[in-house]
Amino acid sequence: MSAERRDRDHDCNAICLGGPCHGLLTHIDQDIGVLFVPMPRRSPEEPETCARYRVTRERVRYCGRAEPYIALHWADPPDPACSCGG
Repeated sequence: MSAERRDRDHDCNAICLGGPCHGLLTHIDQDIGVLFVPMPRRSPEEPETCARYRVTRERVRYCGRAEPYIALHWADPPDPACSCGG
């Protein structure tokens, strides 16, 4: 399967804008509110932390993708005490 094909078939519907997860694609099921996005870790030993992102009405189009991504805007600095597991 080509990389182009995989990009079209992924189930991500949102993109993080700003903050520590800028550019990260994710899947969300909510229309409004704030959610916690796990921050990428540099190593498996690094503790899991997350950042708050606000769901917006803004949509971001990407060439070759029929549906635009939901824009998630960074809400504030990451909280190291956050439990991202749910």
